[in-house]
Amino acid sequence: MTVPATFDDFWRLGYTTRLIPIVPPNAKISERSTLHKRVGTKQDGRGKTPGVCGADGLWFSYDWLRAETAQSDLARWARMGAGIGCRMGDGLAAIDADTLDKRLASIIQQAVTQHVGVPPCRIGNFPKALYLVRVSGPMPYKRVEFGDNERVEILTEGRQAVFHGIHPKTGAPYTWPFPLVPFDQLPVVTPEQLAAFLEDLRQMLPAAKAVITEGAGNEVSQASLRGDIETVRKAVAATPNTSEAFPTRETWRDFGYAIKAALPDNEAEAFEIFSEWSARWTEGGKPAEPGNDPGYLEAEWKRFKGPFRRGAGWLFELAEQHNPDSFKRVDAWFTEIPDEPESLFIENSTRLLEDPQQPVAIKWVDPIEWNGATPPKRKWRITGMVPDGEVTLLTGTGGVGKTLLAQQGGTAVSQGLPFLGRETERCKVMMFLCEDSEDELNLRQRDINASMGLDMADVSPWLRIASRKYMDNLLAIWNRNTGEMKRTAVWKALRDDAVAFGAKLLIVDTIADTFGGSEIDRTQVRQFVQACLGRLAEEIGGAVMALGHPSKSGEAAGGDGTSGSTAWHASVRSRLYLQHAAKDRTGPFRRLENRKANYGASGDVFMLRWARGAFALESAKSGELLDDVADDSAGAGLPVKSMGNVIDDAILAAVERLAAEGVPLSKASNSPHWAPRVFKRNDDALGVYLMDEIEAGWQRVLTAGRVAVAVVGRKAHNRMPIVGFKVVQVESAEEPENVFG
Repeated sequence: MTVPATFDDFWRLGYTTRLIPIVPPNAKISERSTLHKRVGTKQDGRGKTPGVCGADGLWFSYDWLRAETAQSDLARWARMGAGIGCRMGDGLAAIDADTLDKRLASIIQQAVTQHVGVPPCRIGNFPKALYLVRVSGPMPYKRVEFGDNERVEILTEGRQAVFHGIHPKTGAPYTWPFPLVPFDQLPVVTPEQLAAFLEDLRQMLPAAKAVITEGAGNEVSQASLRGDIETVRKAVAATPNTSEAFPTRETWRDFGYAIKAALPDNEAEAFEIFSEWSARWTEGGKPAEPGNDPGYLEAEWKRFKGPFRRGAGWLFELAEQHNPDSFKRVDAWFTEIPDEPESLFIENSTRLLEDPQQPVAIKWVDPIEWNGATPPKRKWRITGMVPDGEVTLLTGTGGVGKTLLAQQGGTAVSQGLPFLGRETERCKVMMFLCEDSEDELNLRQRDINASMGLDMADVSPWLRIASRKYMDNLLAIWNRNTGEMKRTAVWKALRDDAVAFGAKLLIVDTIADTFGGSEIDRTQVRQFVQACLGRLAEEIGGAVMALGHPSKSGEAAGGDGTSGSTAWHASVRSRLYLQHAAKDRTGPFRRLENRKANYGASGDVFMLRWARGAFALESAKSGELLDDVADDSAGAGLPVKSMGNVIDDAILAAVERLAAEGVPLSKASNSPHWAPRVFKRNDDALGVYLMDEIEAGWQRVLTAGRVAVAVVGRKAHNRMPIVGFKVVQVESAEEPENVFG
């Protein structure tokens, strides 16, 4: 069988309109492309990501998910030197085995053979492998994770795979050891067979987790893409049709997609606008060859099919970018939402800037007015941690459990239950979560409910959760020319939904998904916290908790968990930092620290243990814990334990164990047997605490006379005594003896 090597070869095999171009591994990326930021990083998409090359020789991505490939595209892509990719979905699926362990790769291949037969197999970075099949019905994306960052995925709608080209890591061509066959000859399986295949793999692969199911693609609200026809016409008129602005047929086509998405109820007028704009091309050969043939334009227009991902907003942005004197997005948005224009801007006073003569009233308070009045009570959603009316920032590295902790805290607040030993003010809670699928959040909520003794009926009236994975979640964007921030339609929808539900606590996960500015720009960070998240808190009359990842310096040993600019820390009223307690970032223990508390005491520390899908409170160092109150949020039904008492008890247990083992201990910090250092190194219960905390505990038990110097054994070779410590049994009614004088 001839090995397919060109776009035409794959077209003849029946993969036709699914074919897409792949950016070569060493391609030069246009600075205007979203791919440019990832060049040289672990996320460098060259060699794997769909894209096209402009006339200047620079590559960039395009809307490959929606674009329907025509046979006339193939020769152009071949001339560019593009790799060959193929969209999954519409009956085509791939089993992607992502492991470099040959033994595990062999297990996966055997499972594929048992469930599917012998499908075509593509190899890029051996022994990683991709198996191609046809699926008989709708199939969502699924995966099972196992081992050390390894996974097996079922790639379906919204995913793609490279069929031919150079692998970016190996520098060698992709190969098909089990040759690719025509599309209609691929093995046909049912969605149920693929699901059973993954479940069987879970039993065979080490440390395999539950199968994860996710929705397909990036579904964008089509209503949010609409625009006023006259404003769209004005924006298109202000946008040049040149090779610099639209260097390839794909970019020209993306512009047409956006026009069609913006005017779904005026398709005839939309086509007229697109045709007039296309006719302005004067450089020859594009979009049709030759010229702009009306028949060609009409045929292409019919192939622009939704759901769409870009619409009026993108057209307005391009118009202002290319022709700011003729088009300003501010005017467009005022036209689109005439009833509430101020809700899209930083301040309600935006319009006043147009008329500097209009008087501005500032409210001034004479403190005597407060004399004799009942002082207001400071309000909290979680006492000492989440102040009402403010923004709280929770940071932590990826995978540490921020979303779980926030979801658990939100659930506690929705029921008025204590959380980590703190009182909560019961209210309705909404969670806007951008990183996890609905299935994952469902499973997580079940574990949280079990830890608190709740069921779904208990939380239903008080809690709402939105999975926003793979969606457009920006709450605010900035004009690159003016520096002006604009709250988006997503922000407005979030605000409206929260007000309608009556939520008083809103959890937003994460900053990376919702912040459309630069994390190192102090002005943009402050605007986002105050005029976007803070405005949400103000309009719902409650609190907002935002989750974020720390920067590299904030994440490093000794780092404070800050994210990018220190303006994040400065702009919020409360900041929490969650991290692994163990140095190697393994194990069930987490350490939550209150790094900033403008309205309470900072420096509180909570030691948490992950157990059965939820966090339980092990101990806490805080001045605001509930006295003699069971921490229901931990599911333990026990009073909150002081961190100092827990450490002291662990030290006494360690002294007893080490004495029985004949291990030497010393009070001298310069000794290799200095007790705190030995505890930190050799005791699991103490190893998760900081050295300063262990040393403070050691000083407490020494000062209280709870341990004493003792001979704990003798050296085998000379019978010399081994000096350590023993626990002193202190009578409750008597003062302990000071053995150190």
